Amino acid sequence: MKLTIRVIAITILLALLHFSSEGQALKLTPFGGYTLQDKVYGYYGDLVIRAGPHYGGILSYQVSSTLKFDLTYSHQSTTYNVKDYSGEGRSGDYNGSASYIMIGTTHSPDLIARISPFGGFMLGAGIFTPSRNLSEEWKFSVGGKLGLVNRVSDRVGLLLQSQLMIPIQSLGLGVGCGTSGCGSGATTSSTATQLGLTCGVEITLNNKE
Repeated sequence: MKLTIRVIAITILLALLHFSSEGQALKLTPFGGYTLQDKVYGYYGDLVIRAGPHYGGILSYQVSSTLKFDLTYSHQSTTYNVKDYSGEGRSGDYNGSASYIMIGTTHSPDLIARISPFGGFMLGAGIFTPSRNLSEEWKFSVGGKLGLVNRVSDRVGLLLQSQLMIPIQSLGLGVGCGTSGCGSGATTSSTATQLGLTCGVEITLNNKE
């Protein structure tokens, strides 16, 4: 899955750069924000993904005044709090990160208006990486977003956005285990729902509007 997601992301990036060279509208949006805490429940333990700041970027190809295609990367440094009820001594806090590589679309009544409300849908991979050489997990994920862009000039706009990232596969409590893994008994029975608030600067790299 890791290789597939990376190949897809690189292919989309090259395609967007090609569209830019052909004179199509290409937008880059660096952003930062804050992701709220979430708790994942399991049969043999619970996992809390602590709140924390996130940052990343969006590369968008605008095909019309109402539609954009997006490639999004987001990274959050966080702490995983593991509560292990199996008696194997895995409970504790583990520093790490939660990242997303997502592709999707953005829809708006008018993307070139001074104030453009929008909504969108994403799918891709959630990457959950604890520290101390513990196991990294890649999970197929979906996401949604709502927000608006306030255009301060023809090429620059201010982005305000809320987004919800949902790994649709259950997370393992492998963040609390050694390199040999935890076994299936420590798998959670629910998925994470990471809600974030984001602001950024949308820069039009090649203006077709």
